[in-house]
Amino acid sequence: MNIDEIASQYILAAEKLFGLMCSDWTYWGVEFNQQQPHLRYYPDTGNVAISLSERAKNDEIQLRFQLAHEVCHLLYPTMDKDTHIMEKTTFLNEGVSTYFSIFAIHELCNSQDIVNNLKEHNNDYYQSFFMVNELLTIDVDAIKKLRVVQPKLNRITSHDFELADVKIPEELISKLINTFS
Repeated sequence: MNIDEIASQYILAAEKLFGLMCSDWTYWGVEFNQQQPHLRYYPDTGNVAISLSERAKNDEIQLRFQLAHEVCHLLYPTMDKDTHIMEKTTFLNEGVSTYFSIFAIHELCNSQDIVNNLKEHNNDYYQSFFMVNELLTIDVDAIKKLRVVQPKLNRITSHDFELADVKIPEELISKLINTFS
């Protein structure tokens, strides 16, 4: 299976779990770069690409982990198409992407090893994953419900949890909507 087919499968799976893509951007495909994985915006054409690190080219687990993570960001891109301003990312946004990355690779490796690695080397991603895992343990459809109220995860407020009828502790809500560092 080629990378575009994997990306298409991941997009369908992510939409099933978290709701449909909401974007004015046109998905353009997957590319590789010398940087960290990210969404690469092309404002002059209105396209957005999933940009993976060179490391992912020769590492199946990295490829799928990075691809799954960026697919979730693709569901609700953070750059405004008209102003080209990037929104600040929240723990909820990064947590959903990290959660889906671990979901995507669970058949390829011991996902608990990946979680432990995150805890040791990327604690903010671990914390965001942990909080989203807690949220989805309480309400498996919480992300879908929230995105009906506000499709862009970075714009979710504490009031949106009430509107979406997602009942979780206030402390967890507060942590999820904080800006990711």
